[in-house]
Amino acid sequence: MPKSLMKNLKVFERFKNDKKTVIITDVDGTISEIVPTPQEAFVSYSMKETLTGLSKKFQMVAVVSGRPVEDVKRMIGIEGLLYVGNHGMEYMKNGQIQVEEDTKRYIQRINEAACKIKEEESCNAEGVLLEDKGLCFSIHYRLCKDPNARKILLDALKDMEELKGLQIKEGRKVIEIRPPTGYDKGKILERIVKDHDVKSVIYLGDDVTDSDAFRKLNELKTQGKLDGESIIILSGEIPSRIKEEASYFLESVDDVLKFFEWLLD
Repeated sequence: MPKSLMKNLKVFERFKNDKKTVIITDVDGTISEIVPTPQEAFVSYSMKETLTGLSKKFQMVAVVSGRPVEDVKRMIGIEGLLYVGNHGMEYMKNGQIQVEEDTKRYIQRINEAACKIKEEESCNAEGVLLEDKGLCFSIHYRLCKDPNARKILLDALKDMEELKGLQIKEGRKVIEIRPPTGYDKGKILERIVKDHDVKSVIYLGDDVTDSDAFRKLNELKTQGKLDGESIIILSGEIPSRIKEEASYFLESVDDVLKFFEWLLD
């Protein structure tokens, strides 16, 4: 299991005192509370102020999410940050959006899959929320009262011809349809490290999808290419095996804010 970050702040002194540190953070469940629907989520004023301070003190602050990159920018609204959306398929820096070329050719396939999903009875059950994210398509079941909702939805998806050749991935109470291009948060971390010559990084996340970044960070550390620590924000929705891949844990979004404020102090 990861160690309590708040009880081991001394470990992070080396990052606090290094202006070349890069902070990479997830959004939902990390700097924004988990809420019933994606539209209800927001980043607090205090968190935005702290992120602004971090971006001025350190080499870079990058925000990575499964949300569309424009949605991420809308939630945070801070200039100068690197925004990464749809699990690394699109980036925004200084207002310019860049979409990875190998994902563009799957947009029609994703749209066809979305149309089929919208016709599926189980995907229109009470509590199911469908979200078209352009490059991906999400099926949220957080509001479903049926305890078997996840299994029912996955069973329906596996038989859809339109989904053949596409990826079906899971997060916290969500199933996602993605292009089979292999983008994930581990690849995001690796690309940021390479493109910006990063030597020191702190990664924060709370979801199954963040485990790819935890593993990649550990891999780069083992290879001697990077100094860094991974932090998971605890939740009962996350399997133990995912928690064990992070080095340290925080209890809540409020604790993330306290940690960021400590870095600025």
